[in-house]
Amino acid sequence: MAKLFIVGFSKDFQQIALIELFSIHGTVNTVTLVTDKDTGLPKGYGFVTMDHEAGAHRAIQTLNGTIIGGRTISVRFAEVKVPFRLSGTQSSDTHRDNGKQATKLKRPRRS
Repeated sequence: MAKLFIVGFSKDFQQIALIELFSIHGTVNTVTLVTDKDTGLPKGYGFVTMDHEAGAHRAIQTLNGTIIGGRTISVRFAEVKVPFRLSGTQSSDTHRDNGKQATKLKRPRRS
């Protein structure tokens, strides 16, 4: 399973258009257009989930940088979000230092 991120299409672009574009390269499982929660209108980006990575690679190679409706779209693999977990054996957000007062652990900085 491969999840792709697509950005740059016009706000009146329809899900069926994404299905048609990507199904040429492989089986499309889901299409999600991100919408504004107030207006319900698409924001111009979304996600396509495909069955196989080979088809996703073909879609990226073919569609990334193409002009659709007068706009250049960008297609790439979606970033996988990993939930934050503390390292070590403790599961709380504090740790004890030899019986001293608990101190809050800091999340590592993103680069």
